[in-house]
Amino acid sequence: MASKIKELVSKIPYPIGKILTNVPFHLRLGKAYTDYKQLVESSQNWSLDEKTAYVIDNMNRIKNHAQTSFDFYKNLYVENDVFDLKIKDLSDWSKIPLVSKENLRKRTTDFSGKYLINTGGTSGEPFSFYIDKQAWAREWAHMHYIWSLKGYSYKLPKITLRGKDLGDDIYRFNPIHNEFVINTYKSYSNVHNSKKIVDLILNKKIKYVHGYPSAIFTFFSELEKVISIDDHEKIKATLKVALLGSEFPLKYMMEYLEDKWNLDYISWYGHSEMSTLAFDLHKDNSYQPLVTYGYAELVSDELVATSYHNVDMPLIRYKTGDLISGVTDNGILSSFTIKEGRSGDFIEDKNGKNISLTSMIFGRHHKAFDVFDFVQVKQEIPGAAIIFVTNKSNYKVEELHTYFNFDNINIEFSFIELKEPVLSKAGKFKLKL
Repeated sequence: MASKIKELVSKIPYPIGKILTNVPFHLRLGKAYTDYKQLVESSQNWSLDEKTAYVIDNMNRIKNHAQTSFDFYKNLYVENDVFDLKIKDLSDWSKIPLVSKENLRKRTTDFSGKYLINTGGTSGEPFSFYIDKQAWAREWAHMHYIWSLKGYSYKLPKITLRGKDLGDDIYRFNPIHNEFVINTYKSYSNVHNSKKIVDLILNKKIKYVHGYPSAIFTFFSELEKVISIDDHEKIKATLKVALLGSEFPLKYMMEYLEDKWNLDYISWYGHSEMSTLAFDLHKDNSYQPLVTYGYAELVSDELVATSYHNVDMPLIRYKTGDLISGVTDNGILSSFTIKEGRSGDFIEDKNGKNISLTSMIFGRHHKAFDVFDFVQVKQEIPGAAIIFVTNKSNYKVEELHTYFNFDNINIEFSFIELKEPVLSKAGKFKLKL
């Protein structure tokens, strides 16, 4: 029901939708939004002892809730002799067993909740999970805090480039987030489309662009080829900041946005599972976790996360699959650098347009993420792509296409079923083969 309402609201004409953007977020999402907003802001002044106390209190709370509410955790903790363990300091936490997507995917039916979400994770390993009814209030309170570090307010319009299929529309206004969602599957290296974009940015005085780094890079690279020098300078004077999520911001992309478009930017680390959220304020690829959102820890070079607010399906010591190095202060991970995570891979459509795989695979939340173990993509010739599905559930090959939504993408897709994913010589999984 909630998704249908969001879809209807996103189609409201701009004049009416613009009025709706003035509705404060605490009225949209309830008191929880205000509570979390105040919490994350105040936490920036906490001492290390105060952070540690907050984390330990929430560790005990979510552990007790999980083991008394869900057989998955009850059995796991009994088997590992930690059911009666009380967390007194952070060293006790290391005794709690780790869990993975593979563990949880087999037991999703043990849980239930307000919303069922699916994700491809960092690399393309599908996973469905539940989030609690306060998840969106918590999410947007923390995201708005991060964006506010660059002067953003939800009352300011932005343009957004992700992976949503908008059909023939060049862009569509979404009043929920006061944003003009750009169709990333359209080419902007032609005068007709680019003029609409230039007019949008200048007439609406848009200062912020939000989306996947690869999608933003492709968008501005195409735009630069066809707009006038005068329009280029006007856009540079109007747009100020790029808000970059879901991908690691590659150096050459950031240099282009800074040098050619004079864009400042902030990036953050987060994932659909809503277990950890961290931001890179200083543009040095060092991410600072927000302890009010979830607990992040470094375990054998991997980022392990705990969603101690998600009471519907807690992810406790959850292996994210992302490799990091980090700085720890008395057990609290104060910052981390991503060694290996989702990067900006592309494939080419029949017209020579680069399509971001993050947009195409992760931006559409395909049904495939509910049923398959891995999804990988290979392109041998422009305009065609092979989707490899690791299928241990015996779905028919001829039905594989029904689990993907590739509408309005000018690429011919074929599908191949695998029993195991294709790995590199070093044994690593990659989305693009």
